[in-house]
Amino acid sequence: MSGFHEKNGVLHADSVNLTDIAAEFGTPAYVYAASSIRDQYEKLAGSMRKALPAGRQPMLCYACKANSNIAILRLLKNLGAGLEIVSEGELHRGLKAGFAPEQIVSTGVGKQTSEITEALKAGIHQFNVESLPELAHIQNVASEMDKTASVVFRLNPEVTGGGHHKISTGRKCDKFGISRDHIFEGFAMAKEMSHIEPLGLSMHIGSQVFTVEAFKQAFEKLPDIVKDLRAEGHNISRLDIGGGFPIVYDDENLLDLDAYAQWVNDIVVPLDTEIIMEPGRYLVGNAGVLLTQVLNVKETQGRDFLVVDAAMNDLIRPTLYEAYHGVEAVQNRDVPKQAYDVVGPICETGDTFTTDRELPAMAAGDLAVIKSAGAYGFCMVSNYNTRLMPPEILVDGDNIAVIRPRQTYEDIIDVETIPDWLKI
Repeated sequence: MSGFHEKNGVLHADSVNLTDIAAEFGTPAYVYAASSIRDQYEKLAGSMRKALPAGRQPMLCYACKANSNIAILRLLKNLGAGLEIVSEGELHRGLKAGFAPEQIVSTGVGKQTSEITEALKAGIHQFNVESLPELAHIQNVASEMDKTASVVFRLNPEVTGGGHHKISTGRKCDKFGISRDHIFEGFAMAKEMSHIEPLGLSMHIGSQVFTVEAFKQAFEKLPDIVKDLRAEGHNISRLDIGGGFPIVYDDENLLDLDAYAQWVNDIVVPLDTEIIMEPGRYLVGNAGVLLTQVLNVKETQGRDFLVVDAAMNDLIRPTLYEAYHGVEAVQNRDVPKQAYDVVGPICETGDTFTTDRELPAMAAGDLAVIKSAGAYGFCMVSNYNTRLMPPEILVDGDNIAVIRPRQTYEDIIDVETIPDWLKI
């Protein structure tokens, strides 16, 4: 986590002491380090520049769902990123953050009429089509609007990828993508449609892909299908090769970006298409922490519980995916360690961030961070137990900005109403 480091015995985000952030903005709170996002973007873009010809650089379309705050989106847009969206809401976020429509691609297996309509109005770069019924749906909407929809077909390469079965998307049993045979059927259908322009293929095998050779296996599916499609007279001018690059949560092996870039150069570049990539977690995952305060230490005969003010509604990944997240003390980092179960205050056994974790001895009032929370953290929060959504804070050097304030109870309750017949 390049944006977070110890200084004078206290954990900092860039140049800012996390104890100062807690004192000013309270806990729990999401804190992001802009420097980490810049570092990750440059690592990926730099590897591509080194391996690929200057005129064949990919459009790096950030996967908005990983962290959709418009300040994070603007930071990535300023670095040169495009945007991958999966909903109408993400389209509106992307446009507000300043992305040009031609920088935006739309994916997802269940595109609704309103989503297709708004994307066509905006004039996005392309739709990544997930099924033949979806293709017909896009045609119907586009024809009613008299707009032409640029589409690519998402190939299911039948390649396993993803750090957890719930985030693997390239297997035959997954809901994503289209088989090779149906790809050809889709191109034939599109050729007869009045408001569809088929331009190529996409693929995405999963998220947090540890088996990095899986990318190569998936890429190797492309040359034959591209050749055969072109032989039938179809225009294949775009290849969207997805994302899924892993980050370190614990002791995972990172993707060798130079090897990955070389695979792109050796397998994809010769196909002579525009290249699109969709990195998400890789760019923002380790750029964020969930800052939390210890409420108390509950000592039992079997184990000691470190009860913190963050809960599963603030970060659901540990209970949803059995995901590992590092935990670090913010201050008093060099005192003797002991084992804790780090838990939240919600009345659910699943409200547990980690078990039997060695940490510096802590007491009520101490601060800790739950690491690697920049992706699929805040964007998956809820108001379970009518708990307030935490603030999001962006640190850039010594600059601090609240990019989303802490929710209030009025924000939650005032949108609800009591029907007249209950007002007795």
